[in-house]
Amino acid sequence: MLGLTSWGLLVLLLAILAAVVGLVVLRGWNRLAGRGPLALAGRVGVMAGVQLVIVALMLTAVNKYYLFYGSWSDLLGAAGGKAQTNDKPPSHPNAAASSQVKVTSAAQLGPGHGRTPSKDGLIQHLDIEGVRTGLRSEAYVYLPPAYFQKKYAATRFPVALFIAGYPAADRLTWIDKGHVPEEAFLQMSSGKAKPMIYVMMRPTVENGWDTECADVPGGPQVETFFSQDIPDAITQTYKGRVARDQRGWGLAGYSTGGYCATKLAMLHADRFSAASSMAGHFHALLDTTTRDLYGGSKAVRSSNNLIWRLKNLPQPPVSILVASALTGEKTYPSARGFMAAARPPLVVDKWMLPSGGHNFKAFRKYIPPTITWLSDHLQGE
Repeated sequence: MLGLTSWGLLVLLLAILAAVVGLVVLRGWNRLAGRGPLALAGRVGVMAGVQLVIVALMLTAVNKYYLFYGSWSDLLGAAGGKAQTNDKPPSHPNAAASSQVKVTSAAQLGPGHGRTPSKDGLIQHLDIEGVRTGLRSEAYVYLPPAYFQKKYAATRFPVALFIAGYPAADRLTWIDKGHVPEEAFLQMSSGKAKPMIYVMMRPTVENGWDTECADVPGGPQVETFFSQDIPDAITQTYKGRVARDQRGWGLAGYSTGGYCATKLAMLHADRFSAASSMAGHFHALLDTTTRDLYGGSKAVRSSNNLIWRLKNLPQPPVSILVASALTGEKTYPSARGFMAAARPPLVVDKWMLPSGGHNFKAFRKYIPPTITWLSDHLQGE
């Protein structure tokens, strides 16, 4: 089957449109020129078919550019799906066992396509199964060139967890669309950023469900997955090469991923010290894509509202970068409310575009300052 974001699908739709216009409209229109009901129905049917193909072509092109849906399963899963959970019950939250991680090569991706890791770095693909939650997801990890150089053999690198917006594609978002490995390499090469390990993920652990990185009552424990299972998996996989405490761990994300990054840092200051929200919202979203995340509880929903937390609970000792646009960005009012409510020990920095929509054209501009900001705020060992 052709991929939802593939050029092949666009070419196929163009071919269908050309065939409909060329063979049916231009050659067969005269046959439908009569005045009877059958001729009228034929003309209406042909015009409706042409418009349907045009609309499908436009929607496919827009989706390919903005990556609203990365696969057919993402699109079809909007009607519901099966959670990607373990068949066995998850371990106790304090269990000593480690998350299950399968590492495979993704050397064809990123700077230098993995030919010389000590010069260009290397991308690896991880399949992760959380020991606490039973949730499964994949991640792409960019290891910087320094990771493979002898003089850094004993270095523990900072880790930046990048979470995409909902539903997103996996590698297509951060690697093919966001060019995070290339941007990180460029910033490191120019001396603007220190070597860090980049873990690139999507927030979707169940197709068709925007869980907002929440521990859903009676459902998937997504907050626990990202705040505990994922750091555990990265620490386990790259033993002795990642930062030991929260000073070396940070997050970033765009749209829903920006909300996730900020929430995870605020609620888990013992694990993360900094987060960048790129066009993220700060309230507790509730709509058809989220279903009922909060079990009907006003208290649970409030606890997921980051502005409410700043106004009603002690502010956490973390640093947050708010990257947004002053005009054209639908989440900016929420960002403005968050910044207005922030007080020490929470530290908020901002990076603003004069204008920009809620799309990847704008998201892409937030990535370079996010990388340098995280580099300034995270510590290696």
